[in-house]
Amino acid sequence: MPSKFMQKAGERLVEEKERLVKDVREAFYQKHEKASQELSKVESKDYLVELLHRIGQTLIEMNESGEKVYIEEWAKRFGRLAVESGVSVDRAMLVLPFLRKEIYNFIRKDFKQMNMPLEDYFYVADVINPMFDQVVYSFTQTYVEYNEQTFKQAQEELMELSVPVVPLTKEVAILPVIGTIDTYRSKELLEKSLNRGRELELSYLIVDLSGVHVIDTAIAHNLFQLNDALKIIGVTAVISGLRPELVQTIVNLGISFKHMQVVSNLEQALQLTGLKIKENNQVLKL
Repeated sequence: MPSKFMQKAGERLVEEKERLVKDVREAFYQKHEKASQELSKVESKDYLVELLHRIGQTLIEMNESGEKVYIEEWAKRFGRLAVESGVSVDRAMLVLPFLRKEIYNFIRKDFKQMNMPLEDYFYVADVINPMFDQVVYSFTQTYVEYNEQTFKQAQEELMELSVPVVPLTKEVAILPVIGTIDTYRSKELLEKSLNRGRELELSYLIVDLSGVHVIDTAIAHNLFQLNDALKIIGVTAVISGLRPELVQTIVNLGISFKHMQVVSNLEQALQLTGLKIKENNQVLKL
């Protein structure tokens, strides 16, 4: 059972939470103006009020089995919100020492007025300190995990955009490749092309390389793999748009595309698939 002082301290924190957080924010703003402005993006006032309420409620109930979960849930939500708002870990955590100091100052005043035994004060401190430790740990862990998850999702979305298989007709699609083809991207090219080829039931996939400025044996090998894999599912790959300097590099490297359909430009690629471009840029069957 919680002591009389611990219950009273918890009740007082819950009662005065709005005022205490206001004082915390004012003190924090005076010392860390820029960080305070950043924290306003995550509605730190409401979140701090909620945290203070949870600390006070824990002192009242002193339910040790639920204490960690009760605080951890708040820290995880705050961590996710910080990532979404673009607030760094160090900025978000700067306010906690101010909140801790305000809590202890507030409790100390009540302690003196109630004339309670000194051990009661330290008992309360022994309950509050681990809660702040839990906040820092859970917030940081969630921040890192959610930040990595957000970055990975953004990377996957970017990769999705960098491998756009665009249908031209029911049987023909084009894959415009722009920039550098590294190992990871070549794997995505292979997987996305195969999946879209099956999904769209294509007969031809035009791989336009006019946006690629560098080619080497590794990239050529990846194109061979793509060609062979598409052939297995009944799709003919047509390579178009190889720049003159790339052709020269291919010749110098001794790379042979004789087993692949290779044309110099997109118009020739379309003709090979039975299509042509009209003056208004419409694609029509020959």
